[in-house]
Order: sequence, then structure tokens, then C-alpha cells
Amino acid sequence: MKEAVELREPTEMYSAQPLEDNLFEWHFTVRGPLDSDFDGGIYHGRILFPPEYPMKPPNLIILTPNGRFELNKKICLSISGYHPETWLPSWSIRTALLALIGFMPTAGAGALGSLEYPVAERKKLAKKSLEWKCKECGACMKDALKPLTENAKKSNEEAKELASQLSFKDEEEKKAAVAEAEKSASTSSPDVNVEENKTNGTAEAEPAPAPQEEVAPPAEQAPQQVEEPSPPAAQPQPSFTVRYAQITALL
Repeated sequence: MKEAVELREPTEMYSAQPLEDNLFEWHFTVRGPLDSDFDGGIYHGRILFPPEYPMKPPNLIILTPNGRFELNKKICLSISGYHPETWLPSWSIRTALLALIGFMPTAGAGALGSLEYPVAERKKLAKKSLEWKCKECGACMKDALKPLTENAKKSNEEAKELASQLSFKDEEEKKAAVAEAEKSASTSSPDVNVEENKTNGTAEAEPAPAPQEEVAPPAEQAPQQVEEPSPPAAQPQPSFTVRYAQITALL
């Protein structure tokens, strides 16, 4: 790889080389940022490259005790695999190492893999780091980098500026995401808004349907009584005297 050739010789601030049997894993060494809790310390770690590199970012793992990053865990930074959305394919391993140096004095803010050791403890670990040696690649921190010169200040300022730019970019990404979420919420469908208002107890009352006039059911008509015909009145029967007279007249 071209970057392996460019980083073959250690500088005052960093170095990195691939393992002999695995080109997807590199070991790196960085100097603690000047005028910080890590000043005087030298720290070692691993770079794990995805097959899609440089289209996707590498993962960084710190191996040397330092008080800022957890050991043997992937670091959550804008230039690491945790944030592929902020990674640019034009960045290089040198960019990632300078950004790591620049981020060391910043607050972890609860990020994955971050630590918040006291200043005194970090300075103590910085002194001890010079005696640390990697069991895998054999690198010893005491002589892993070139001695400091005036040029180191320039690299240190470059690392600080890079970390500042990445932090600003990360903050802008968060603001844009929040604005997009608010925009989506404000343009949601009316049905969703009504449902949310009901949940919040602020739903507008739906107009009541127009009252319908009640129509009284037709009054039940009393059944008509059919009068049965009266039996014919009995004809008066002639008395016995009249009938006798009638018979006598016939004789």
C-alpha cells in the first residue's frame, strides 16, 4: 500500500505499519499532545481496516494505558468506524492519527470507549507509557518515535486544528439531523397530528352531528268494535181470546 511506504519512517508525532501477516491490521504509535495531560507520553494501538477502505473508515484501538480511552476497545471518534457518515475517502491514516492526537485532550462526553481520569493520574500514566512494550509487534514506546524538535509544534497545532474542525462538523451533523426530524414532524399527515393531539389531551372537538327531529310514531288506533246484529224483535203473539174469535168466524 502507498500509505505504508509513506509511513515507513517514524516521525516525531506518529508512526504506523501493517502487520507482516495481515494487511488489514496495522499498529500505530502516537505522541501525547504537547501542553496537555498527556504531554511526554507515547501511546500504541491497532488500526483495523474494512475491506471497503478508503470508502469506509478504519477502527482505532488503544493498547497503552492512558486515562482517556478504554483499552482494547474500538474508539468512538468522528474519524473512526463508529461514524462512517463523517468520514471522507480522501482522508488518510496520517489524518486519522493526527485527529486522534488532537482529540486526546478533549472531554469524552460519555462517548463509547472514553474515560475521564483525573489530571494527576493521566500525567502519571504518560510517564509510565515510555516503558510499555507491545507483545504482538515488539514495539517499545521509549524509542518508537523520533526525538522532539521545533517541527513537532507544527504537527501538534495541525492535530489540534483538525480535531476542532471534526468536532464542529460533528456538531453541525447533529443539528441538521434534529432540524430534519422537526421538519418531518411538522409536515406529518393530519391524521397523525389528530392522534398525537388526542394523546396529549388537546384534540379539537369534532363537530357534533346536526340534531334530527324526532318523529313520533303513529298513534295506535283503537280497534273498531263491530256490533253484532241484534236478534229480530219477537212478534207479539195474539192472545187466546183473539184467536178463538178468529176461529169462530171461520166456522
